[in-house]
Amino acid sequence: MNRLVKGMLPARAHTERGASGTGFASGVMVGTVLSLACTVASALLAALIAYLQSDPDALILPLGFAVAVLSPLVGGLGIGLKCKSGILPCALLCGCIYVGIGLLIGFLFFGTLRQTLSLGLGLGASLGIRAGLVALFCASAALTRQIRDKIGNQPKRRHH
Repeated sequence: MNRLVKGMLPARAHTERGASGTGFASGVMVGTVLSLACTVASALLAALIAYLQSDPDALILPLGFAVAVLSPLVGGLGIGLKCKSGILPCALLCGCIYVGIGLLIGFLFFGTLRQTLSLGLGLGASLGIRAGLVALFCASAALTRQIRDKIGNQPKRRHH
């Protein structure tokens, strides 16, 4: 198994050196907190941008999708930086938590507006969008890990 795939799968509980901290729980926590914080901040910014326009209704859909895409990317970045191994399971769990929280908030606070907020999408399209958000978590975490490994493996230069 190559090094890239090994780094994305969970490590054993005890490695050869005796260290057991893979950072899985901290990776999930950091990814979830970062994605939720990014959601709140970017949603507030999107609401301000829409409010300042003459026709805010025209911007609701593109700004909403921008918020929905930006948050998993930032959460995946946090996972890629924090998690030492098991990046893909960590990102999958974090993505499912993120989507679950979004569904819960949608059902609790927007029950009467659910049909309006679904934008006329069917169940399949709605599930596809949510699966895409989870895939964004995984892609962002894997890409962050790859970049981090390449930067960390570069030879250090000596200063004369």
